Amino acid sequence: MMTRAVLALFAIVSVVATGLPDAGPDSAQAAADTPIEAFTLRALPQPKLVRGVAGIAWSLVRVEDFSAELMGLAVLAVAIVLHFIARGKYQAKATAWMQGSVHIWQSNFAQFGDEKNYSLIRDGPYDFIFYASGRRYVKKVYGYIKLATGFDPIGYIFSNPYMAQLHPHIVKSDTVVMDFHISEELPSIFFAIIAKDHYPNIKRKRYDVADFGSLVKPGAITGGATLFPKDHYVVLADAPELAASCECIFYFSKLNSLEVLSDPEILETLWATVGLDANGNGTAFPEPLIESIIITDQPKQAELPTTPDGLKSSPKMMHVTFKMPPQSLPADAAASLSARMVQLVMDIVDYYGELRLSAEGINRIRKVRANAEDRIAKKLEEQRKKELKDLKYQAQKKKEEEIGKLSVEEQRKYNERKQKAEMKKRVKSGKILM
Repeated sequence: MMTRAVLALFAIVSVVATGLPDAGPDSAQAAADTPIEAFTLRALPQPKLVRGVAGIAWSLVRVEDFSAELMGLAVLAVAIVLHFIARGKYQAKATAWMQGSVHIWQSNFAQFGDEKNYSLIRDGPYDFIFYASGRRYVKKVYGYIKLATGFDPIGYIFSNPYMAQLHPHIVKSDTVVMDFHISEELPSIFFAIIAKDHYPNIKRKRYDVADFGSLVKPGAITGGATLFPKDHYVVLADAPELAASCECIFYFSKLNSLEVLSDPEILETLWATVGLDANGNGTAFPEPLIESIIITDQPKQAELPTTPDGLKSSPKMMHVTFKMPPQSLPADAAASLSARMVQLVMDIVDYYGELRLSAEGINRIRKVRANAEDRIAKKLEEQRKKELKDLKYQAQKKKEEEIGKLSVEEQRKYNERKQKAEMKKRVKSGKILM
């Protein structure tokens, strides 16, 4: 068997050998004549890319490659749509407030609106302004409606606590701010009605509230059958002793002898701003709608002015901050309440204009301002002493550095002269007897 297998193997090898070409000189010459490309690997032919706009080969672009970008564009589009929807709602809200009180403004001022008679002017996506001038006791009024961002995504980004540091004008609730420029012939006083919840914060931000205004006792701010809502508001004045005088409460009086905080209409409006009737019945709002009404002749700042002249250089102002009626109120009730709140401010201006100060009241007001001037003068004196001390220290330090640069002999002579001078000074003062 082994012999047959070996013979078969030799037979196969011989057949294969006879089938191979001759590897002689002719065969080598034929290999030399063949091009080398016949023995190399060739890449498959590539289709020619057709590039379109901006040199982009659109045939290679796939939608799924841009899923993240498309998602971002969709979110941005939704945010923009919601932003413009919110803009419309903001404008409707501001317009509704203005329509509820516009008749009060027009009946009290010779001009209401700008030179083109626009009563409400947009000053941003959620800010509006209005202007009035020409009224007794008032030179002009600048009003600002500042609305909360609500469901506006773009507004929400700017209203977060971090961005609020950069944009302090953004508010958390719908607010109306009014700055009344009072006629300069009226007396310089301080008077304020402030919501209890806002009083500590306002006190930190305004030195006149902290230093000029003294809290009036609740017993001094009652009038007739209707009481002042003392659980919701605090009242401050720079001469609180006058609050309980028979002549006038808070030294405000009219010809009919009604006092500003015993006027039934004013008291009813104050109760209405907390959601209750004149007897304190009803469902109170989450917070009072009047944040503050402040009459002052001082600048609106946290610290006292740096000089006494700063106490006398500011114009007389009445700063008013309201919150808009809650959306839970019907439209008619909200408009009526807005009108009553604006009328309340006008009534307070009239009481201020009819102000009659007694000699005691004038002395009290002067004393409050004199105390403020004394505090400023004391602070200036402390600052001057500190600066003088720093100058002396710098001069002594410079002198010691110069002495340190002297030679040993020169330093010895300097110390001797210094000791002799100190000895003469002590002898002259009588501390050393010769």
